[in-house]
Amino acid sequence: MLKRLRAAGLLLIALGLSPFSVQAAPIISAPLVTVEVGDIFTIPIAITDAVDLTSWQFDLVFDPAIVQASAVNEGTFMSDFGSTLFGPGVIDNPNGLISIVTNAFIDFAPAPSGTGVVAEIEFLALAPGVSPLVLSNVFVNLLAHGVEIANGQITVTGTPVPVPEPAMLTLLAGGLAVWARRRSRGQGARS
Repeated sequence: MLKRLRAAGLLLIALGLSPFSVQAAPIISAPLVTVEVGDIFTIPIAITDAVDLTSWQFDLVFDPAIVQASAVNEGTFMSDFGSTLFGPGVIDNPNGLISIVTNAFIDFAPAPSGTGVVAEIEFLALAPGVSPLVLSNVFVNLLAHGVEIANGQITVTGTPVPVPEPAMLTLLAGGLAVWARRRSRGQGARS
């Protein structure tokens, strides 16, 4: 029996096949990008080496003093294969967190395999600095193990754009209302 197993192993090796199939772990990754203050830009979240991908999930942490998230959209990787059920998650800009971004393949087999973009996140660059993009709570095919994570970062260059304080906006609006009232009274008295 042992001789037969060795012979089968040698035959597979001779044919260029491994007797022990080793499959690469899928990788969920965020890129390294450089943008200018005031830029609106998209960060692609990608998967590499996916095999029969039926579902995925992730959270993303960023620095809210440097960037602000405005939208999470489905990437084309799974939808190119068929119907999906995409969940854009919840954007929490004050805490720098996008949580529970999900997708499930709900079409007929075969499920997607290969490499592609699973989600696209739109950001606004607020101030110069570096914001890490930290992926967490990552699941692939309902499993938290057997997947690798490659975090990214956003480097923002340029001069910060001054943002008026909310109290200043209220004061300005009140002043404009008083001015408009006085102007309309003055218009009525002249007529």
